[in-house]
Formats: sequence, C-alpha cells, structure tokens
Amino acid sequence: MDWTPFVVCAPEEYAPSARGMGGPEGLGDRLRTAAFAERQAFAAFLWAAETLTDASEELRAAWRRIGLEEEVHLNLLLGRMAELGVKVGERPVSDRLWRRLTMAKTAAEFAVMMREAEARGQAAEESFRRSLAQRDPVTAAIFGRIADDEAEHLAVADRLANL
Repeated sequence: MDWTPFVVCAPEEYAPSARGMGGPEGLGDRLRTAAFAERQAFAAFLWAAETLTDASEELRAAWRRIGLEEEVHLNLLLGRMAELGVKVGERPVSDRLWRRLTMAKTAAEFAVMMREAEARGQAAEESFRRSLAQRDPVTAAIFGRIADDEAEHLAVADRLANL
C-alpha cells in the first residue's frame, strides 16, 4: 500500500509516542496520527466493500459511503496541518490498523473490528474537541465534526450489523 505522504514505520516497530500537548509538536503529532487513522479507515472501508462479498449490497454501499467520509476527514486534518505548518512526514506512523482490518475474512469480522476502531477514534476526537476548545477552536471544531461523523458511523454499523 502506498501511504504517501505519510512515512510508515516497519511492521515490527511502533510509531514514536506523541509529544506533550503543551507545544505545537504535540498537537502536530495528534493531527498526524488522526489523519493517518482516517487514511487507513478510508482504505479499509473501500477494501471491505470490494473484498468481503459475504456482506449484503446495502452494507457494502454503506462501507463505500463511510469510506468517502473518512477521506473527507483526512483532507480536513491535512488542511489544518498545512495551515499550522505541521509536516506530514516529519515522524513515522504505524499502519497496524490497516493490517488488522484487512485480516478480516468475513463481513461480520470486519464490522466488529471496524466498530471498535471507530469507537476508539470517536472517544479520542471528543477528548481533543474538549481539550482544544479554548486554545485552538479551529482544530477543536475539526475534531468535533469528525467525532460527530464517527457517531453516525457507529449508528450505521449497529443498524447494519446483521446484513
């Protein structure tokens, strides 16, 4: 998989820990990590829609739609990174999410793994929305929009889980 412009660490390595939120580097690390998670989710939803043929057409269509929404999130985060001067490739990121999701052999397996990932992402984005609200309302609003969309993705996942 070509993850350009991200720099991905080797499969056996972990990405460096995010720096503290007190400085611009820490915010940049979180934006980079969130953007790459969105990139992986975008790719994984489209992969699942094309690969996991045991899913209903309605579920596969929902995965395609959600994948495109993940791409919108990616672009929002990349745009904010550009505004703040955060270099995408400055630090490596991990593609463990992609590798885990694409190990799914069935639609049900993928749905469970993706739901867990979406829930973790939504919790992180809600946290960033709150913690950044006063000092960086623009970034907080982006994380807030993504968190709200992830809540919708979770509702779709729950509704379509048995299709």
